[in-house]
Amino acid sequence: MNQFKLQKVQQQAIQARLNYFLGADEYDRLFVGFEILHIENEVLTLSVRPACANEVQEKYSLHVAIVAETLLRLRFEK
Repeated sequence: MNQFKLQKVQQQAIQARLNYFLGADEYDRLFVGFEILHIENEVLTLSVRPACANEVQEKYSLHVAIVAETLLRLRFEK
């Protein structure tokens, strides 16, 4: 797979699943404006607020990858 852009319903499904797993308070604190911009060569590129980027990357990058893999039926390098 070279490049993949998510449909709106796929983005919403990922957001809903992350909200469920992380809890509304944690999700709202870190993932305001969260969007997966695209997937290229098994790498997710996403957007979150700059103030939250480090914490999202350190604590939740694996969570995002697992949810995206599950819902999109794709495999990503970890």
